[in-house]
Order: sequence, then structure tokens, then C-alpha cells
Amino acid sequence: MPFGPGGLAVPWVGPIPANARVSFMPGTIFREADRVTGREIPSALPKQYTQKLHYAGLFNPATHWDTQELSRWLERYGIKREERPLSILNQYVEEGYRIGSTLVEHPPVPESAKAESFIACSVTLQRGDIVYNNGVQTLFLRSYFHSADDSGKNFVNFAPRGGVQMTFASDTIWFPLRLTQVISEPASYVVLDILTPMPLDAEQLPEPFELGRTGRMSYHGVEYEVARVSARLEPKQAVADLRLEL
Repeated sequence: MPFGPGGLAVPWVGPIPANARVSFMPGTIFREADRVTGREIPSALPKQYTQKLHYAGLFNPATHWDTQELSRWLERYGIKREERPLSILNQYVEEGYRIGSTLVEHPPVPESAKAESFIACSVTLQRGDIVYNNGVQTLFLRSYFHSADDSGKNFVNFAPRGGVQMTFASDTIWFPLRLTQVISEPASYVVLDILTPMPLDAEQLPEPFELGRTGRMSYHGVEYEVARVSARLEPKQAVADLRLEL
């Protein structure tokens, strides 16, 4: 792992549309949507992934035009490149996407463990809020991480205090999922709150996504329908990006 301002850090990497404006955000919209749709962390998520949850800072963001640029960025921070996620990200690049990356502060490891032994870090919950209106999508992202040593007995759980925000033109509601197949945990959970002018058509949801609680909420002075959409995804299986038409 690389070293950040307060110690260890882990990379957080994913595709971004070529026309997107990307920035950090404080996470306010997650809390506001949760008041309508329910608790952010699903009850099905194993307890081991929420024990002593830390909220971490984000720093050193970058945008890369290809995987070679990303590899150099990883090398700069002493992060070992992995071929499987790079191969998937290269598919995105060939389709016209860019690659976004940032570092996430890693919590202090237990006193009984050694920092260098924390070699396994994976995403347990992919959290997103999506605002879609008039062909423009704003996607708010927050991932929950589980980091463990080589024994698996010592671990920490953490998530960004805020998250990443990207705004872009789009013909469909989009959420990237292809990198899910490289997650090493027994399952990956996805929880989305989708804000649209009209109610979401649940029949569009591919399996295993399900529609949960719905309601109404305001975002930037505009009233939206909001729907909780969630899924439990099996490990090491190819998953297509979620695309919904309004």
C-alpha cells in the first residue's frame, strides 16, 4: 500500500464518461436520500464488513486517458498493478471512457498486526446516488472497503467521509459494474438511490436488482421521485453496467 498524509492509503479507481465534470463531494445527498429510502448499509451485508467502521479522507485525484497512464500513477505511489482490472478498464477506454483515480486514507491497523501484512483490500458495498433529468446525469459514488492481513483475522472497514461526484450528458441512467468481477469477497452489494422526474420503471431492472422503498425528495430546489435499487452480486462473474431508460 502507498503512504498517505496520515499513514497508509489505498487506490480507488473506475471509469468516467469522457465528458464528465468530476469533483469530491461531502456526502450530503446520501444522508438526505437515506431519510426517504432507508438505511444506507443493507441488512444483508455481513456484520464483519461494518465492525468499527472508519470514515476516511480522499486525496490526490487524477484522470487518465489510458491504462498506461494509470499504471504510471499506481507506480508513483508504490501500488502493484493487477492485470484483470487493467484489462477491464482498457475495455472502457476503447469505448471512449476515461479512468478516474484517487487515494483513500487507510485506518490504523490493529496494534497486534503489522501494516505490511495488510495485503488484501476489497470493496464490499458499492453505494451510489443518481440524479437524472433532461439528458444529464449526476452520479455520486461512495465505496465501502474491507482490508485484511494475510491471516484474515485482523481487518479494518472504512469508507470515504464524502465521495466522488461526476456530471455528464447521457441518454440512459448509468452505473458502472464491470469491475465487480475482480472483487475478492464472497459477494458484492450494490445500493443505489435514483432520482428522476417520473417514477422509475421497475420492469427495466435486470436480475438480481430489486426495487425497494420509493418516495419524493428535493435536490437543488427541484422535486424528484426517488427509488432505492439494490442487488447482491456473485463474485468473479462478469456483470454488465447498469443502464436504464427513463
